[in-house]
Amino acid sequence: MSKKGALELSITAIVILIIAITILGLGIGFIKKQFTTGTELVGGKLTEIKEQMKEDIRTSGELLVWNMPETEVNIGKPQDLLIGVKNTLRNAAGGDRVCFWIEVRCLRAFNPENSCPGEAQNVLVGGGIPGGEEMTYNWFSSLLSEFDVKNFDAEVFPATMLVREAQPDRYSMEINVYNDVNKNDCSNQEGPTERPYASKSFTVSVK
Repeated sequence: MSKKGALELSITAIVILIIAITILGLGIGFIKKQFTTGTELVGGKLTEIKEQMKEDIRTSGELLVWNMPETEVNIGKPQDLLIGVKNTLRNAAGGDRVCFWIEVRCLRAFNPENSCPGEAQNVLVGGGIPGGEEMTYNWFSSLLSEFDVKNFDAEVFPATMLVREAQPDRYSMEINVYNDVNKNDCSNQEGPTERPYASKSFTVSVK
């Protein structure tokens, strides 16, 4: 091969390489842009739902609400949800918020041959209260069990339901919310009341 032919081949290879790098860069930029846009949409939608739930609970008589897109969950597959709490109390010490706790319990399985985790009934599977039952099976990761809510206001908190150890069945569940016995904020809390501030029952199918 002549020097001229070799030079032309080298130039052609360099041009092809530059074109390939340019196309690759454009492709990565496009994918990154699409991914960022999708993430922003998901985050924006979640914020929108939270604000709508907060407004709904402020204007309603409900003390406890929750948003779960599906009442069916698959073992090992996370399911996102939102839980809202309305505070109708005033801080007794003159503060601007009151401390609350939340717990989620598995009451029973519909099939009498099955049971909640640990082969028992009425088992704590999310959150918890000070001095209460220790949780062995956590179905609600990232659930904020202790939180402040401003006087006569409402807050909405995200959580994730992830069932790992359970028999496929329908389960009777319950969410309980407790307020501080002295209506203090969480930095000065004295512990929860004996009876729940609010409760809500629901059924979930585990597959």
